[in-house]
Amino acid sequence: MNDYAKSIIEGSAKKDEIALGEMTFYMTLRRALTGKATLQDIGMLDAINDTLQEKGVIEPGKSFYK
Repeated sequence: MNDYAKSIIEGSAKKDEIALGEMTFYMTLRRALTGKATLQDIGMLDAINDTLQEKGVIEPGKSFYK
């Protein structure tokens, strides 16, 4: 997280947006792994999981974060 925050402080607007997206994902994942996920977190992770299943990266019925 510190690396992303540093990137926001030192980077351009484009780097800010990229770092924010990455931080959002990692914060969502951390909340899910610690049992504190919001409904939005669950929706985001489910969408990512469905996409990975559709692309054949993970097996149907499996989850990348559980």
